[in-house]
Amino acid sequence: MKRIVMTIIAGLLVTTSLSACTGKDQSTSPSSSPTSKDNEVKTDLMAKFPEPVQVAIGRGIDPNYKYGGSDTAESNVYTRWMKDTYNIAVTHAWEASNADYSQKVSLAIASNDLPDAMLVNESQVRQMVKSGQLADLSEVYKKYGTDRLKKIYDSNPGLLDGVTFDGKLYALPETTLPSAPMTWIRKDWLDKLGLQPPKTLKDLENIAKAFIDNKMGGDNTLGIVGTQQGGALYANFLSSGDHYLNFSPLFFANNAYPGIWVKDKDGNAVYGSTLPETKQSLATMRDWYAKGILDKEMGLRKSTQEVISSGKTGIFFGPWWSPYNLTDSIKNDPNANWRPYAAPLDAAGKFNSNQATGSSFIVVKKGYKHPEAVMKMLNIHVNEKDPSYKTAVGKEMTSQEIPLFLIMGHGDQLEYAVKSSQKVLKGEMKLEEVDKLNYGFAYELASHVKGVKKEPFDNYDIPNWNQKDEFFTHLYAHLNGGSAFVDALPKINWVKSLTTAQTKTMQSRWTNLKKIEDEMFLKIIMGSAPIDEFDSFVNKWKEQGGDQITKEVNELK
Repeated sequence: MKRIVMTIIAGLLVTTSLSACTGKDQSTSPSSSPTSKDNEVKTDLMAKFPEPVQVAIGRGIDPNYKYGGSDTAESNVYTRWMKDTYNIAVTHAWEASNADYSQKVSLAIASNDLPDAMLVNESQVRQMVKSGQLADLSEVYKKYGTDRLKKIYDSNPGLLDGVTFDGKLYALPETTLPSAPMTWIRKDWLDKLGLQPPKTLKDLENIAKAFIDNKMGGDNTLGIVGTQQGGALYANFLSSGDHYLNFSPLFFANNAYPGIWVKDKDGNAVYGSTLPETKQSLATMRDWYAKGILDKEMGLRKSTQEVISSGKTGIFFGPWWSPYNLTDSIKNDPNANWRPYAAPLDAAGKFNSNQATGSSFIVVKKGYKHPEAVMKMLNIHVNEKDPSYKTAVGKEMTSQEIPLFLIMGHGDQLEYAVKSSQKVLKGEMKLEEVDKLNYGFAYELASHVKGVKKEPFDNYDIPNWNQKDEFFTHLYAHLNGGSAFVDALPKINWVKSLTTAQTKTMQSRWTNLKKIEDEMFLKIIMGSAPIDEFDSFVNKWKEQGGDQITKEVNELK
C-alpha cells in the first residue's frame, strides 16, 4: 500500500499532462546557437533541432519492468517520439540495474569516463564538482530553460542554490512535496471521552492512556502504534520523506534528529543518532513502552496497517497523505473519524520535523558539446506535450521509459490543490479559474469536490463526506490531511540533513552501523538493555567507521 501511495504522490508532482497538448513555451532566449544581445529575438525553446543531436547517458534499469512489445529502456515509444519530434537521439553509454546503479556511477567518476549526462546523488555531485568533471549549466539554464521549468525551480526556494558552487550551477535537481509526520487520532474517541487534541508529549501520553483504560478499541486496545517488521524507527537522510508509521515525532519533540546529519554548536556535522537529545527521547519511549503507551509489539508486527484497519488503536504518526491508507479502517467502522494534528510540540512550543528532500540530480559532463539538448529533455518533461505526443505515445510514461527522469513539480502544488478545492467548494472560485495548466491534479480535485464534501464545508469530520464517490479518498486526503498540514506549514521548524547521500566509507560500513543502531535502540526502548548502553553504542559507532564518515560529511560542506 505504501508503494502505491507514493506512486500517487509522485504523480501529483510530475507536471506533464496528456490533457494539455496544445502549445509550446516561448521565450526571448535563443534556442539554437547563442546570439548577441543586439540580435536577440523571440524563438521557440521547444523547437526541433535542425540536425540530430546525440546524447549518451548512463542509465539505471529495473530488470522487472515490463515494456510493451519489443520496446526497451533505450528504444521505446517515448524515446522514438523525442527523436522524431525534437531530433534528440538518446543512446546508453552503459546500463546498470537500479541496485547497482550508484556503484556504476562511482566507477565512472573514479575512472573519469563519464557519459554525456546521467542521474547522480548529492555526494556524487559534490565529488564531481571538486574534480572539475561537470559542465557549468548556468548560461545553459538561463538561455534554454523554459519559463515553466524556471517557475518550478523558483517555487522551490533554495533548490538550485544547493547545487551552485562559486556562482556556477552544476546540476538540475528533482523536486519533492514537503512532508512532516503529524499525529493522527480517532477524534470520535476524543469526543466520547471529552478530551482535547494534544499539544505536548504529556498530552499525547495521557490520551493514549485514556484510550487504553477505557477500552476504546475493545479489550485489547493499543496505545500508539508504528514501526513494523523491517520498518524504521524514524526517517533518515537516505529516506527523508519516510514519515508513515514510525516514531519520528517523539524524537522531534525532544529536538532530537536521529538518522540525519545536523550541525553541532560549533557548526560541525554530527550524526543525530549519537547526540544526548536522542538518548533523552529513547528514555521517554522506554518509559512509555513499559507503561503500555507504545505498542508492545512495535518492530515485531507483520503489519501495523492491519491493526489500524481493525479498530484496535486510535493513534499513529503519518504525513498528510495518510488517509490513502485509512480506507479499510473507515470501511470497517464508518464512525472512524481520523483527524491530523501538528503535534507533539517541543518545550518551546515548536513543531519540528526533518525536511524531506529530493535525492536525484541531472549532471552533464564537462566538454559535452550540446548541454542545451539535456536542458531541452527536461523542458520536454515539464512542459505541455507537442500534439504529436497523443498519437505517438498516447499515455503517461514512467521513469523506465523517460531518460533522465526527474520528479518535477511546483513547490506550492499541495497548497494550491487544497486552497483551490476549498474555494471552489465555497463558491469563492469558479472551476474554470483553477490553473489546469500548471496544477492539473488540483483541477481534478476541484472538479469533484462538490460531489464529495458535504456541509459544513470547513468541517472535515468523517460524517461530512460522501464516501461512495470515486474521488473520496483523494479529497479526504487533501482536505483533511492536506489542509491541516498546509495550515501548519508556516510554523514548522524544518531541519535539513547536511547530506542526503552516502559518502565513500558509508558504502562499505553503513549497513553494519545502521544495524548496530537499530538493534540497540529497540533494545533500549523495550527494556532489554539499560539506557546507559546508549553511550556504549556511540563509542562503538565511532570506532567502527562513524568517525571517518563524520569527517567525510564535514568535507562535503
